[in-house]
Amino acid sequence: MKRFVFFTLIFFGIAAAMLFFMPMRLVVSMAVLEENSFSAKQISGSVWDGHIESAQLGPVKLGSLDAGMQFWPLFAGDLILDVERPENAAGGSLNATLGRAGEGFLVADANARIPVGRQLAPLPASNIELSGFSANFVQGRCTNASGQVRMSLDANIPGLDLQRGLLGNAECQDGVLVLPMASGSGMEKLTLKLEGDGRYSARLALSGGNAAWTLLLPSLGFRKTPDGYAIKMNGHLGQGLNQ
Repeated sequence: MKRFVFFTLIFFGIAAAMLFFMPMRLVVSMAVLEENSFSAKQISGSVWDGHIESAQLGPVKLGSLDAGMQFWPLFAGDLILDVERPENAAGGSLNATLGRAGEGFLVADANARIPVGRQLAPLPASNIELSGFSANFVQGRCTNASGQVRMSLDANIPGLDLQRGLLGNAECQDGVLVLPMASGSGMEKLTLKLEGDGRYSARLALSGGNAAWTLLLPSLGFRKTPDGYAIKMNGHLGQGLNQ
């Protein structure tokens, strides 16, 4: 009996040591981040104190992140990472929780300002701001989502005040992550959708009319609609989310 206890303690001691010194590179792979459109230039450090350089989620650049694994979720077989980008980094601060939970891939409690640049072209978007954003994908389907999303637009269109951007709350619709946003007046609406296979689409609709819109908006890619003008775009993040 004593020998059994001794060897059991030795086994758990070795397992704990392996876990303590596990490289962050391995944890990112085990947490199926790389299978969910996540990539990085270099991943270094330990599981508890790692660094992810030039991280990207599909085409969206997240910058360099500090990362550490949560301890207690390990007992449920989950691999959850807390990631953070310092306040003084380009694009502002970022903090979020992400990883593998059960059969799903999750992003939780994300607060960030993410430059999108030309990634959503021809949509005239400049930044996406997340506040308390969470989303969970299981077998490629969005099962729950919450939190606030704001899209900043850099289009200078007469008759519109888009400086404060468009605001809305994340939700799931038929397995698709949907971000429905609108301006304060409700005259400008943007719907961004992300599917489990990585495909995304966006539609920006402008209600009303302005004499300058007739020539300006078609040149920017907008099309005439019964209520005003709209522009659509489609793209792909990469490998998809927890397929």
